[in-house]
Amino acid sequence: MVKFISVMLIVLLATCALGGEFVPFVIPADWPADAEINFTSPPIATDSARVIARDSHFYRDGKNGKRVRIWGVNLCFGACFPTHADAKRVANRLAAFGINSVRFHHMDNQKFPRGIWDASDPMKLSPEALDRLDYFIDQLAKKGIWSNINLHVSRSHSRYLKLPDPGEALRFDKIVDLFTPQLIAAQKKFARDLLARINKYRKVKYAADPAIAFVEITNEDSFFMWGGEQKVRNLPPFYAKILTGQFNAWLAKRYKTDLKFKGAWANGAEPLGANILPKMRLTGDTAWSLEQHGGCKAKADLLGRTAGVRIEINKANATRWHIQFRQAGLKVQKGKFYTLTFRAKATESREISLNMSQADRPWGSLGLQRTMKLSDEWQEFHAGFAATKTENNARLVFQVGGSKTPVYLADIKLQTGGRTGAQTDESIIKGNVALFAESETTARTHDRMRFLAETEKAYFDDMRTFVRKDLNCGALVTGTIVFGPLGLWAQSDMDFIDAHAYWHHPHFPGRPWDMGNWTVNQTAMVDNPDRSPLFNLAASRLKGKPFTVSEYNHPAPNDAQAECVPMITAFAAAQDWDGIWLFAYSHKTDAWDKKHFTSFFDIHANPAKWGFVPAGTSIFREAGIEPAAGKITVGLGDIAKLIDTHLTHDRDMIGVSKLTQKDILKRRISVSFGDKSETSGPPAAKKSQPNLSWTYFGDSPKCGIFGANWPAASVKVASIFDALNNSGHPQVETITALDSLPLHQSNRVLITLGGRCENTAMQFSKDRHTVGRNWGKAPVRIENPILPIPLLGLGDGLKCYALKPDGTRGAEVPIGKLLNASPKYKTMWYLLVRPKK
Repeated sequence: MVKFISVMLIVLLATCALGGEFVPFVIPADWPADAEINFTSPPIATDSARVIARDSHFYRDGKNGKRVRIWGVNLCFGACFPTHADAKRVANRLAAFGINSVRFHHMDNQKFPRGIWDASDPMKLSPEALDRLDYFIDQLAKKGIWSNINLHVSRSHSRYLKLPDPGEALRFDKIVDLFTPQLIAAQKKFARDLLARINKYRKVKYAADPAIAFVEITNEDSFFMWGGEQKVRNLPPFYAKILTGQFNAWLAKRYKTDLKFKGAWANGAEPLGANILPKMRLTGDTAWSLEQHGGCKAKADLLGRTAGVRIEINKANATRWHIQFRQAGLKVQKGKFYTLTFRAKATESREISLNMSQADRPWGSLGLQRTMKLSDEWQEFHAGFAATKTENNARLVFQVGGSKTPVYLADIKLQTGGRTGAQTDESIIKGNVALFAESETTARTHDRMRFLAETEKAYFDDMRTFVRKDLNCGALVTGTIVFGPLGLWAQSDMDFIDAHAYWHHPHFPGRPWDMGNWTVNQTAMVDNPDRSPLFNLAASRLKGKPFTVSEYNHPAPNDAQAECVPMITAFAAAQDWDGIWLFAYSHKTDAWDKKHFTSFFDIHANPAKWGFVPAGTSIFREAGIEPAAGKITVGLGDIAKLIDTHLTHDRDMIGVSKLTQKDILKRRISVSFGDKSETSGPPAAKKSQPNLSWTYFGDSPKCGIFGANWPAASVKVASIFDALNNSGHPQVETITALDSLPLHQSNRVLITLGGRCENTAMQFSKDRHTVGRNWGKAPVRIENPILPIPLLGLGDGLKCYALKPDGTRGAEVPIGKLLNASPKYKTMWYLLVRPKK
C-alpha cells in the first residue's frame, strides 16, 4: 500500500503544474432510478428486528442478526419537517447514496415551520410539525433509514417555565438542566409527549417503532464541557443555590460530621511562598506588554506610585482575547500549586478573563483560566491552580478586550503555595460549604470533581431509565458526547458512546454567528496529522460499548473540504467504529433544490462532500476498508485517577491515554475503567501492512499524504502545492466497489475525485479565509484535475464511463493501465464496469 501511495504522490506532484479547471457539477435533488449509484436497504417495518448493542457493536436483533454500521446525516431546524412531497424525494436521495440513518437535530428550538413547537402555544407540540415528522419517519423507514431522535438540543425550557435566565454562557439551559429539578421534569415531559406519540402513518408509538433506533438525551451538555469550570463557577444565584445545596447534601452523606470533612480537606494545605513575577514595568527585558488583534487598539500606563497599570481601550470588538496584557518568560513546574492575587477595577461594570498558558506553540493551557467581574470599586481577587505542565516560558495573560471600558490592575502577585482547606465558618451541618474556593487543597478539589461527575452520571442514568423503562422505548440511548475522562465515566452506562469533531470550525471574531464577519482556517487536515481531531476521537471509545460520531464536518469554504468524507470514513472503518452522522444535510425546510451551497455545514448541495457520500458508504458502511488487525485497550484507573487525569489533561483523551498516533494508525483503540491495559496483534503476517498510512513532509508548506487500502476500497489524499497562488490543497481520490466485492473482483467500481469546490461568482477575501455574505450563485463548481490514475490490481477488460451529475452514464473513457481524468469529462465520478463473461 505504501508503494501505491508513493506512486500516486509522484503522479500528483508531476501533474499539479497542469492545474485543474472548475466545471459545474450540480447533483440533483430528484435522484433517477436508472442512476449507476443506487444503494438499497431493506425497509424497516413496525415488526422488523431492532438495532441492538451487543459485543461492543450494533447488530440487528435475533439469533442471526447481522452487524450494522450507521452512515448518516443530520437534519436541523425546519429540515426535520419537509412537506409530504419533499419527504419522499429526500428519503429516496439519501437511500440511493447509502445513508441509513437521519439524526433529528435542533427540532426543539423554534415554533413550526422552523421547529416542533406550536405557534400559538409554545408549551405544546405543533400538530402540523408532528404530522410532517410522522410522515417523514415513515418514508425514511420505507427506504431502510433509521431515525435518531435528539430530545434536547436548543430548547430553553427555563424561559417558558419563567425561571431565572441562566445567561448567554449557559445558552439553551446547558449544564443547569443536569441538576435543576424543574428543567429535568420539562425534559421528561417533552420526551413523553414525543416518544409516547402514535405515528399516524405507522400506527405505532415512536417508543415501540424499530425505525426509531436511537435517542439522544441532550446535545453537548456536561459539567466538563468547553469552559465548564468557569460556567459552574459563575452560575446565576438561583441555580448556584440549587447546586450548592446538592453539594452540601453530598458532603454530609460522605463525611457525616464537620470534624471529618474539615480534617480531610486540611490535607495538603501549604502557606504562600515567594512572588515569581518581576516588578511592574512597561519597558525593559521583564516588561509587561500589550498584545492586540483584529484591529483592536489599547494603551497601558503605569499608575503613579502604585504597582499598577491603567489600560485605555481605544478600539475593541466582541472578542475578549483580542486585547491582552501579559507577562511572559515565567517558569512553572508540573503539579506545583500557585496562587495569583491582584486588585482590579473598571470605570463601569465589565468582565475580564485571565489565564496561564504556554508563551509559544502549542500555546497550551497550564491550569489557570478564570473570568472576573469588575466594578467601579477596587476589589481583591484570588485564583489558585496546579500547573499541568512544566514550562520555562509560561505567560500570565489578562484578556481585557470585548469592551472599551478602561481596566485598572494593581499589586499583581503570582506566588507558590497558598492551598487552603475548609474555611472556619464552613459547615456541612449548616449547609454553607461553597462549591468553589480559591487556592483550595487537592482533597477539596477532588471532592467537588467527584460530586459533579456523580451528579452528571445520576442525571443521565435516570433519563435513560425514564426513556427505556418508564416510556418502554426500545431505542438505544446515549446521553451526550464525551468530555474528557470524567465525561466519559458519566456516559459509561449508556447504550453507546458518542462524540463530535470538526476540522476548523468557523471563527467569529466579533458577534457570535455574525454571518458577515467570520473566517475559516485555510489549512488541510491531511497536512496536519498532529492537529487532527481523529486521534482524540479514537481515544474516546469505551471498551465494551459501540462508538459513534454523530457530528463531523470540514466546514465550507475550506479549499480542503473534499478530504472530509474519505478521511473520516477510512479512519472509522479501520478503527471499527459503529456510526457516523455528517453535519449536516440541511438546515432548511424548503432548500432541497438548491444548486449551490450557502453555508458552512450543509452538504446536500456541496459536491465536495455529498459527491463522496457513495464512496463513504462503501468504505465505512460496507466495510470496504477492513478493521485494523490489532487492538489496544488503555486502563484509565478508578474515579480518583480519572479526576487526577482530568485535572491534568482536561478533554485531551490522547494525553489521558498516553497513546501515540502510530499506535492508533496500527490498532483499534479503546479505553476502560480500571488499571488493566491490553495490547494484541496485529498478526505477524500483517505487521508490514497497516490499514492506514499518514505522514507529511516539508514545513512551509506542509504536504501530507493519507492512504487506506483494501479489500473493497482505496482512499488517497495528498497535498499539491500551487506555486502560482502560493497555496496548497489536497487532491482526493477514492476507488470503491459498488457491489461490496474485493476491488479486483468487483463488477462495478466507482472512482471519485475531488479538489476545490466553489460556487459561481463566490467572492473570497485576498487570503481566502472568508467570503462574508458573498457565497456566490448557482451552479456550484468542482475542480477537475488533469490526473492520471493508476488502475493497478483491478484486472483487465474493464470499461470506463464518466458519470453525469445525476449518476447516469456519460461518455466512455478510454483506459489502459491508467485512467486519464480530465476536465473535458466534466465529472467527479468515473464508473469502471467489468463485462460479464
